[in-house]
Amino acid sequence: MHRLREAASFTNNRHSRLLPAQFDVSGPVDSCEELMAPVPGSGSAPPIIPRGSGGAARATAAAQNEYFGRNQHLLFPEDHLGDRESGIGIALTTTEPAQCSDTSISRVDFISQLPVELAIQILAHLDHRSFVHTAHVSRTWARVTASPHIWREVFLREKSKSYAMSEPVKPGAGLGLPTYNPESDWKDLYRIKQQLETNWKEGKAEPVYLNGHLDSIYCVQFDESKIITGSRDKTIRVWNMRTYSCDLVIGPPDIVSDPAIMFEPNGKPRHYATMPDQNNHSAYNPKAVSFDIHHSQSILCLQYDENILVTGSSDSSCIMYDIKNEYTPIRRLRHHTAAVLDLAFDEKYIVTCSKDVSICVWDRETGVMLKQLRGHTGPVNAVQMRGNTIVSCSGDFRVKLWNIDTGKNIREFSGHTKGLACSQFSDDSRFIASAGNDRIIRIWNANTGVCLHKIEAHDNLVRSLHVDSVSGRLISGSYDQDIKVFDMESGRVLLEFPKWHASWVLGAKSDYRRIISTGQDPKILIMDFGMSIKGIERLES
Repeated sequence: MHRLREAASFTNNRHSRLLPAQFDVSGPVDSCEELMAPVPGSGSAPPIIPRGSGGAARATAAAQNEYFGRNQHLLFPEDHLGDRESGIGIALTTTEPAQCSDTSISRVDFISQLPVELAIQILAHLDHRSFVHTAHVSRTWARVTASPHIWREVFLREKSKSYAMSEPVKPGAGLGLPTYNPESDWKDLYRIKQQLETNWKEGKAEPVYLNGHLDSIYCVQFDESKIITGSRDKTIRVWNMRTYSCDLVIGPPDIVSDPAIMFEPNGKPRHYATMPDQNNHSAYNPKAVSFDIHHSQSILCLQYDENILVTGSSDSSCIMYDIKNEYTPIRRLRHHTAAVLDLAFDEKYIVTCSKDVSICVWDRETGVMLKQLRGHTGPVNAVQMRGNTIVSCSGDFRVKLWNIDTGKNIREFSGHTKGLACSQFSDDSRFIASAGNDRIIRIWNANTGVCLHKIEAHDNLVRSLHVDSVSGRLISGSYDQDIKVFDMESGRVLLEFPKWHASWVLGAKSDYRRIISTGQDPKILIMDFGMSIKGIERLES
């Protein structure tokens, strides 16, 4: 009992551990009794609480706090730390019941209070998912989020991204972003684009087959309005993308004058489309023309832009045509001594490659041959160009980069174990894809020469590759009759379309909506991922 009282009254022991010997006890507080401190009870009895109200207890606590504050500098260092494990040291400044504070949040509907123009600018920064949720906040928010300006900003921000383009996708470029129109329903355009992307992910494509060629179709290119093909039957054909009709046949005089080019042996029109429901559609007879300048053998390769079409043939020559003048030939390019296997051009140059193991660079404006590049030891099967750089691949197992200005081979990519059939540049020149008889697709870093992905792609020769630089999809076609879609970034297969052709796949290209392929069977296959989407044509430029 005596020890307990000593502990309760620190003024009775100046040499206790709590108070150093020099502790100043002078001041307004002289004893615990004056402070009305509780007195410990006897034995198991409770402590004796001094008489008085809660106010006395508060006065006691305040006096004690003042006392310790004045003398705290004299405490032992370890006493400053307090007890970190318990509630000791927590000061209670009142004995009254705690009052619950108002925890409600002050809510301000800033969208309703701001000018509409400013509210639109704010909401336009949201991503699509967040933006959709805002329409459910209130009727006012729903009206603001219905603004065409907001949906236009969201659409262009999210849908103009690309994987390997040198710049964002521009509206009106034929890449799935329509030309700006003040009357466009951008919210519905977003819906259309979103559904199209879903169809690509799920492989939901509708097949349309175009019939008319008499033999293998070696090459194809297309845009939103037309398809142009070249065939072993020595003809070039121009097809209407919207009606699936063949509008024009260009070929040698003896070919275009033969009734077999228009009619089957049973007398039925040769040109027609087979729709997804297996019904034939648009039976017709196209216009057939022949010019003094024409190919006398198979059409092996072609490329066009808004002004010219250039074709390459087994007859060792290329022909330039004026598209705006009803495909009238402009000139023939002749220097190769064997079949022209592939070609590419831009605003300045035309580049061709041949079975004669060389690459030729021509002036587009004059048709003059500027350079002949040699370095491959086998047929050069494919070329493509970006700026002043050419990528080529050959039967010698090699992929090479060339500088057009110097004519020099600047890099070589080794790794394939058999002859190569195809190679492709990404639009921004960062990536190269190559494939061939070893059945492997390799994706390379064009700047370092490092092989980023080695893809075991097909069960037979990979005949065709196409890099979609907007989506990052890589399309392949093979002699195993399969068409596959790969992800450029990871190298994994995204989609497989086995045996949609009856024989070898010779060419396959894609855009934002379709894959179009050709093969040894004389049919053009259109795999349309947007056919089932209402309003899909509104994405066109």
